[in-house]
Amino acid sequence: MNPVERVLNEEVGSLMDRLAGSVPGGCLEAIGARTPTLRRRLDEVEQQMAGIRASLLESYGRWRRTLEDIENLWALAAWRSVVPDVAAEVSASKETSEEAASLAA
Repeated sequence: MNPVERVLNEEVGSLMDRLAGSVPGGCLEAIGARTPTLRRRLDEVEQQMAGIRASLLESYGRWRRTLEDIENLWALAAWRSVVPDVAAEVSASKETSEEAASLAA
């Protein structure tokens, strides 16, 4: 379980604890019988919450992959700063050769 999932589970657990302490038993059935529109709204909001949770988890996955990409790019940059650049050496060698040929002519 990733850190975001833990936070979301803790928040839902806290919500359930608060509801258990304030909502009487059988309330959901009574709401459905007396005010079906309120029951539908509860269902809609619960579905919305589930969708947002899924989106957060998906976004967190993208966040983690982006962190890995940045780390890899910085590692490559560090490696390139220490290892001689082969292309730069070839280019410098070519320029030196061209200058020598120009001077010889």
